[in-house]
Amino acid sequence: MSADTAVTQPPPPPPPPSSSPASSASPDGLAKTLGVRQGVVLALANMSPTVSIGLGLGMIGAIVGTGIPATYLIACLPILGIAVGYARLSERDPNAGTTYMWVRRALGPWLGFLLGWIGVATAILFLAYGTQLAGQFTLGVAAELGVDVDPLNSMDWATGIGIVWTAAIAWTAVRGVQVAARVQGILFGFAVIVVTAVCIAAFFGLGKGGAESSFDIAWFNPFGFDSTSVMAGGVLMAAYTFWGWETAFAVSEENVDRKVAGKAGLISIALAAAMFVFAGAAFQRALTPEEFAEYGANALPYLTDKMFGGQGALVAYLAMLLSTLACLQSSVIGGARLTMAMGRNGVLSERWAKLHPKFRTPAFSTYVTVGISLVLAVVGVALGKLSDVIMATVNAVGILVSFSYGVVGLACVLLFRRELRDSVRNMLTMAILPGLSGIALIALGGYMIKLNWAASDHLAFDATNGRFLVVVPMAIIILGIPIAAWNHFVRKPDYFTLPRSVDPDHTV
Repeated sequence: MSADTAVTQPPPPPPPPSSSPASSASPDGLAKTLGVRQGVVLALANMSPTVSIGLGLGMIGAIVGTGIPATYLIACLPILGIAVGYARLSERDPNAGTTYMWVRRALGPWLGFLLGWIGVATAILFLAYGTQLAGQFTLGVAAELGVDVDPLNSMDWATGIGIVWTAAIAWTAVRGVQVAARVQGILFGFAVIVVTAVCIAAFFGLGKGGAESSFDIAWFNPFGFDSTSVMAGGVLMAAYTFWGWETAFAVSEENVDRKVAGKAGLISIALAAAMFVFAGAAFQRALTPEEFAEYGANALPYLTDKMFGGQGALVAYLAMLLSTLACLQSSVIGGARLTMAMGRNGVLSERWAKLHPKFRTPAFSTYVTVGISLVLAVVGVALGKLSDVIMATVNAVGILVSFSYGVVGLACVLLFRRELRDSVRNMLTMAILPGLSGIALIALGGYMIKLNWAASDHLAFDATNGRFLVVVPMAIIILGIPIAAWNHFVRKPDYFTLPRSVDPDHTV
């Protein structure tokens, strides 16, 4: 049986939806309870566009000037193209391992494992970073409330506070993905309301600060940049603010039917793009180029304070805190499902695949993944240099994301290559969109490597050093090779030993 035959088998009918996790799951399976709405919440929370608006929009504005809306319109195109490929793959083969399993079937277990390793490494390192970020935002809220945080204004305190938040998030995630989605809806919903209100006020000049410039349709012109390098620099940053939408596919085995993940992923990207474009236009109406350059990552608190005065910055910090917590929870859910998939086909110990007897969630994977990230957060503060590695991974995650997304786009074309002539829809959604988008993202990643390397004339162990921002993601990729070799030649799990045409999970 060929790999193509395995992929093109008609899927079995999905189980009927149920509001009871126990009744909708097999004795050893995940609960199938999620619909499109929950998937959108999970994906949006992981993308966390409100945090990206708060931390990244000002930095993008400092690069592209008045081209923020056009930058995001360009950046979302390859992301949507890859998401279309994900949707077709997930509809045919809903699997918690997502790229880790799909790439195995198209390109073999070595490259599939490498993508799985990248997913696990980035999830754990991001959780360590997000833990500290949640603590910092908590201190920011406290400071705006009038609390004297000077004695607490350190990474030690920020990390300690963040650990409490992340531990609570892990406990909630284990109690069920539906519970987690409801919590995220509240946390992320508040943040969206706040950021939207600020952007509306800024766009229409309703606040105390008024408007600094008139609206110009040229802001949306993709050909209106000062130079190609300016456009590329902005698009690079903007494209990776969408990172996290794939969480909608990580829970595909918990969806009520096979099309839920694809719909949720595409809807979440479209909504995030709309938020980014509108926020970009609003920021450009209310802030001067000098303010963009000066405040950068603090543009949202500054803008909120400028528009509303008084407690404006407090509301902005609170919104970013709640959005960060929702993002952490989605990251926990996605990372735990990936390690669960690795556990059930032998790449990790089978304990990683164990489900909670009541809630039918990967409890062991959740707690151990979070535990490792918290240890890294603590050790990073203690050693200092490890924090640089964590920060460099986050700053340069675009290189890893480009590689992963790009490979999946090419894998989609290979897996469905014998179905492309069946219809125009197949050609478009199985080959043209994912294939071209995959090539574009790999090219963007390569350009990011070039820019970062050229930004410094020497290598230094510093999260702001351009060459260090190239070395760290490359080291993560290279480290996966001996780990894959140890699995292949020593542990010999099903993932490496079975033919590509056979599913080592035995789930579909």
